[in-house]
Amino acid sequence: MKVILKIYTRIILAVLPLFFLPIIYDAFGLGKNMFLLLTGMVGLILWTVDFLKNKREVILVNRWLKWVVFVFVLGVISFFRMELGAQARSTSSLLGVGGLFGLTLWFFLWMQVREKSEYKKQVNWLSVSSVVVGVVSILVFIIPNSRLPWVWPENNPILSIGQGWSLTGGLLAEAVLFLFLLVEWLKRIVKKLKEKSDFSGYFVEAMAVVFFGLLAFLSVYKLVKMGWSYLDLRSSWVIAVETLKTKALTGVGLGNFLEAFTRFRPASFNMTNLWSSSLLISGLGILQVWAELGLLGLISVVLVVLSVIKKRKENGFGQVLLLGLLALLLPPTFLVVFLLFWVTASNFDETNEVKIVLPLGENGFNILPYLFSLVLLVGTGFGVYKVALATIGDFYYRQSLLMATKNDGSGTYNNQIKAIGMNPNLADYRAVYSQTNLALASNFLNVGTGETVSTENKEKASTLIQQAVREAQAAVSLDKNVGAYWANLGSIYQSLVGMIDNALDWSVQSYQQAAAVDPINSNYNMSLGSLMYGSQNYPMAERYFEEAIVDKNNFANAWYNRAYAAKQQNKLQDAVVFMQQALNLVPADSDDYTKAKKDLDDWQKQLDEAIAQYQEQLKKQQAELQQTEPTKTETLKTPQPLPTMGAEEKVQVPAEQLEPKITVVPTVTPTE
Repeated sequence: MKVILKIYTRIILAVLPLFFLPIIYDAFGLGKNMFLLLTGMVGLILWTVDFLKNKREVILVNRWLKWVVFVFVLGVISFFRMELGAQARSTSSLLGVGGLFGLTLWFFLWMQVREKSEYKKQVNWLSVSSVVVGVVSILVFIIPNSRLPWVWPENNPILSIGQGWSLTGGLLAEAVLFLFLLVEWLKRIVKKLKEKSDFSGYFVEAMAVVFFGLLAFLSVYKLVKMGWSYLDLRSSWVIAVETLKTKALTGVGLGNFLEAFTRFRPASFNMTNLWSSSLLISGLGILQVWAELGLLGLISVVLVVLSVIKKRKENGFGQVLLLGLLALLLPPTFLVVFLLFWVTASNFDETNEVKIVLPLGENGFNILPYLFSLVLLVGTGFGVYKVALATIGDFYYRQSLLMATKNDGSGTYNNQIKAIGMNPNLADYRAVYSQTNLALASNFLNVGTGETVSTENKEKASTLIQQAVREAQAAVSLDKNVGAYWANLGSIYQSLVGMIDNALDWSVQSYQQAAAVDPINSNYNMSLGSLMYGSQNYPMAERYFEEAIVDKNNFANAWYNRAYAAKQQNKLQDAVVFMQQALNLVPADSDDYTKAKKDLDDWQKQLDEAIAQYQEQLKKQQAELQQTEPTKTETLKTPQPLPTMGAEEKVQVPAEQLEPKITVVPTVTPTE
């Protein structure tokens, strides 16, 4: 049975970099997570059968397994401190509690099959699957851009391959995989050269080095050519430090970086190309650990690094060092963490045998192995169950989006209900479902010219509107620390203005809450400004547009809207200045530029006419004044000397009665 388990671990190791589940929305994230947990449970069953059948009483462990378990426990503690919506995200995420659970399980399994020759065989299996990854990468690279994206099948697409597509889920993960295998095969060829083998003795190693070296170069080239989207280092640092101020010990929770990003990113992020994006990972792995697990997680990483350095003479130190640096100094990538766990469990440091003995009864029956196996199986089974529900929910969610592209409102609606039934705590599903309800209600209320809405349609629309509000509120209650869900609620209320009393006030309150949770998001102030403009409160509209500009001074649309708000208040000169600024920020060959230029020219003409009219009116007033008053000739005068007088000419006047009553104001030194 142990032989079967060894072969099984090799197969899974080879398949994991290739695996994705295209029938769900999050094919590379949740799909790999489900695969990791499900295959881990099968492996655990195989190990349990062998363990109990052969009446083994020892398991293999080392200090690194203890650290992995500690970090997992720390992640679980942080998990229960999160909002329900954040918990749902963390369960589904490869970099959250779900992914860490699967990695911890596999770390244990890799240690149980660990042997001196097993690691080499595992590398061989991983190399074979990586060849497939490399061939696909080359094929995607040589396909002309004009033929991308390639979608298959067209009616119900499962695959959509673009320039940056990779079987590993991303170009960064692909580059790391090839770099790691390049190092592994270089190590082998160096060993063969030291043994003075002839070329036939290291031909395979030489070909592997050339192949994986070229693939690593190609992956890096594609990263540079297509651009590498990641959170800038300054923003990553600020987010980590700000998290320290609010949740110092445990952070925002494992797999919940979105909350930290929403609340704490600096205003400078708005000047980057990603300013309108919501990012789920930090720019550096170490800063993500800091933000998500707080000081406890950061200290744990530091202690582990120090322990690894002490083991620099141990076998496998080079691979662990390489993967550890990549994990800490690059944006977090699941494949890097996966490889790090695997190498540490299979080829680094020594292992110890721990006895699992608990005699029971007069015969001394050892019950502990059975209890230990039962706890592992039950815990893993629960994890598989939760992730399986999330996977089924994601399948229905993807189906709903496909139905939406076909304008099938009923199919969209029903599949989203099923998705929420499978994973009711995921706020994204609730938010999208609220918009679906609102769109369907709008369809029931839309009629042709001269027609009236039937009573039945009004009742259906009323029900859908109530569901839209309820689901938007549910999204907020599940994850109230993410501004996007407050903004979604605000947009629902905004759609009901004129239909329901107080909808305008509710919409404003929701957007204000979104701005409070996500203070540098200019889009929320833009939405508030649009609400005020639509209600003809132009001074408040201009104020909100100004706030949007404060957070992002190159926000062309905010300048444009501010110009219109100023124009509505007859502040024509300000309107011209604001419109000129908007014009400077849009491409000169765009339709937006043409539109803004036309507005600017019209307003400039009006301003010139107003100035000319004012100057003409001023001339008339001056002319009328000259006619009514005689012209006075101005006489130039020089300063006169002060008078002097003799003692006999002086008059005795008490000086204290004449002194001005002045209060001395203390001088205030300005601070920086």
